[in-house]
Amino acid sequence: MRYKVVVTRVQVVERWIKATDEEDAARKIREEFEKPYAYVGHWETKASEVEIVDAAPTVLPSPSVPDESGAVLLSLRDAASALGVPYSALYKLTNQGAIQYTAIGSRRYIPRVALADFVLANTRSGWARD
Repeated sequence: MRYKVVVTRVQVVERWIKATDEEDAARKIREEFEKPYAYVGHWETKASEVEIVDAAPTVLPSPSVPDESGAVLLSLRDAASALGVPYSALYKLTNQGAIQYTAIGSRRYIPRVALADFVLANTRSGWARD
């Protein structure tokens, strides 16, 4: 979920200012506030209030898997391209057993269904860590 939040914070600072009178002192402080990164002194938070004004569900894209049209087996290069990952990363995944492949001679091919299964099994949402 996403939440729209309004934060109101009251801060107080005390500072001695050299000025000819109260109006001059107030003018100097106003000029300081007009500077983008003004430093008036050490600020102390006296109160803060947080109000949730709206909530909306977070829309996560659904994982995309290679379509079922085309060859049943893909070379590692074609499969890496379909997943959008480097060839070397996909090669490591096959060596680790994280993704299934079919060996024909000395070459490895990945079934389209194995790509879809891999994407679905490894798709996460939220901030949870493994």
